[in-house]
Amino acid sequence: MTWGMSKRLQAAAWPMAARVERQARLMGEVMQRVAVDPGSAAREGRGIAFAAASRRCLVCRNSEECRRWLDQGGADGAPGFCPNASFFDRARSARQPVRAPV
Repeated sequence: MTWGMSKRLQAAAWPMAARVERQARLMGEVMQRVAVDPGSAAREGRGIAFAAASRRCLVCRNSEECRRWLDQGGADGAPGFCPNASFFDRARSARQPVRAPV
């Protein structure tokens, strides 16, 4: 591929391009919905955890269910069908401020 190719030509040259883009968009929207900071998530486990989560999302078969969950307003936590639910929960709790004992 050369610089400046149209997205349509890129998709034709690499059929997975549309899926990668869709899944990345879904993952980003879920992270936003459940209040996960992408930078914090990317640093978890020196980036290894985020890379694994990205791969799980890429091969996930629940993308239509995920889209419906997002369109219907979702919830505070990741949906149970999401293979990254525990990763999102860990990443979210990692950024919660620690409260001093009272």
